[in-house]
Amino acid sequence: MKEDELIKKLRRGNASALEAAVGIYTPYLSTVVYNAAALSAGDAGEIIADAFVALWKSAANIDLQKGTLRAYLAAIARNLVKKKLASVKNEQVLTGETADCTFCEETCRDELWDAVMALGEPDSEIFVRRYRYGEKLREISAATGIKLSAVKQKIARGKKKLKAILTEKEEP
Repeated sequence: MKEDELIKKLRRGNASALEAAVGIYTPYLSTVVYNAAALSAGDAGEIIADAFVALWKSAANIDLQKGTLRAYLAAIARNLVKKKLASVKNEQVLTGETADCTFCEETCRDELWDAVMALGEPDSEIFVRRYRYGEKLREISAATGIKLSAVKQKIARGKKKLKAILTEKEEP
């Protein structure tokens, strides 16, 4: 579905258009949120959901002449991340608490996703869709507009690149 058609349907209050937007843009917004800050999966999911709520509420005000729907959603998500980080920081200052997580787990997870993001677009989006959201290769191909054979090839090459990136980080 084209962005202008999607926006028209959203303006009419079509719930299936919102579902379509969620299906199309969730992996991309996950990448945006992850690149903006290392948040828990719950916080990241909440921010992504809030971005779609904002889309639903403000569909009438979106002007595709000024940019794409993808860019609009990314800007919303980044602003929500900033608000979340500010609220967490303020809460920690007020309570005197620090983040409670296992350093090794968080570091390993961050290094892996940093390496995935280092692959660049569209490779990082393909990896997020495949390994974070478990999408099938055909679904990824349809959503990204990349041929199925090219998606398979990008995953194979991406795995080799990830191995090289992560092995390089382990060496002293």
